[in-house]
Amino acid sequence: MEREAAWREAKRIDVHNHVRRARGGQTAGSGEALDVDHAERLLAKGEKLGIDCFCVSVPLTGDAPTPDQVRAANDAVLEAMRMSDRFLGFCFVNPGDAAAALEEMERCIVEGGMAGVKLYHQYVVCDPAQRPVMERAAELGVPVLMHAGKVTDTESQRRQPRLSHAGHFLKAAEMFPETPLIQGHIGGGGDWEWNLRVLEEAPANVYIDTSGSVIDTGIVDRTVATLGVDRVLFATDGILEEGVGKLLEANLDEADRARVFGGNVREIFARRRG
Repeated sequence: MEREAAWREAKRIDVHNHVRRARGGQTAGSGEALDVDHAERLLAKGEKLGIDCFCVSVPLTGDAPTPDQVRAANDAVLEAMRMSDRFLGFCFVNPGDAAAALEEMERCIVEGGMAGVKLYHQYVVCDPAQRPVMERAAELGVPVLMHAGKVTDTESQRRQPRLSHAGHFLKAAEMFPETPLIQGHIGGGGDWEWNLRVLEEAPANVYIDTSGSVIDTGIVDRTVATLGVDRVLFATDGILEEGVGKLLEANLDEADRARVFGGNVREIFARRRG
């Protein structure tokens, strides 16, 4: 398939996954940024599980990634996209440096063809620092996927003091009503039931992905019941077999299952303007 048409024909699109940078300190623009073996293994596993496309990023977890570090991370994603049209890139940025973030979005999304933005926990999703990135994403018509969770243990709170939860997403949805917001990994750990209770009144621009290692009975069904089937997106975040299995096990008819597996995110991608 041609790259432009790959996601249009995909039945299963994993909206939240990752490739890796190669070991050895390759620099941005070197053409050797990607861990090719890991990427090939991901494609091979996806083929066995019927995952047609992977949305991938290389998020950085430090408090203040530099523009050079961000660029090098995104170079690995661009290399993965050149390697296979089954990879759709999400551009990681640090909103704390607005000028650099917007420049990187131009390079990776407008020029490089990436499909969305990936944010980590440098800032909560409703922090005013997010505004330039969120507004540019809205102009381009691309989604923003945010690392999220409602952790309850002291150690996790210490390690991720700015981790976004459902309450932050409700505020962000009001601040950035034209931006499609994807809350990452409902099954990523923490109190997912609290998260869903808060999202009962979420506006239409808030989506949630099904990824994470938590496979509690009914997690997908509860998520669909809370947000509606049109706003739930299939994802694994690297937990491939469980990620596919919990959606196959969900009490959905085949039409709704197909929407979650790929139809919903195809509709999001089709709104792209830039």
